[in-house]
Amino acid sequence: MRKLPYLLVLLLLSLLLLAAAASAHALTLPTAATGATPFATPVDEETEADEEGEAEDDEMEDESDECTIEDEEDVQLCAEIAQEEKEEAEIERCVIEDATAKVSANSGNDTVRITIRYQAFTPATVAIDLRLSGAKGKLQLGTDRTRFRRAGVYRDSFSLGTKQMAKAVAAKEFEVGLRAVGTPAECEMDLATRGSRRAK
Repeated sequence: MRKLPYLLVLLLLSLLLLAAAASAHALTLPTAATGATPFATPVDEETEADEEGEAEDDEMEDESDECTIEDEEDVQLCAEIAQEEKEEAEIERCVIEDATAKVSANSGNDTVRITIRYQAFTPATVAIDLRLSGAKGKLQLGTDRTRFRRAGVYRDSFSLGTKQMAKAVAAKEFEVGLRAVGTPAECEMDLATRGSRRAK
């Protein structure tokens, strides 16, 4: 009989110890879960996410501006792309995109008529220079300045003297120089065309 109360006391003590341990464990868990550290983590994650996002944006901008080189083929491809971009920028800087010229000499009224069909990147004032060369020598026929739109047709005529007209009629080739005013000398576009002759 004496053993029974002793066992009960031991059982009660062990239960009390378990309960105390459980309550102590339960008290420490919320403290760790609700402490300052868990709130700092989301802020840090957001900051890190923002920094990563900015880094990715920077990388994307770099990739769009620069060529990615991974092997020798990429080096050549990047060089070709850079050259094309440089050429496009130079062409646009020169203003005149494309042009064709037609020249006709009319000995009946001693005039040379010129027609230029053109396309330009932007409207601009353009200097036009007309020259000829043939069996009777070379001749500067005249120059003009006019306003080119983005696309159109320019027409003009040059009056010549008797000797000049003889050279124009004998000319095998007419040369038309076009250059937008204010652009470098290398931007001059030289159009060569055979002149057509009208009846006297």
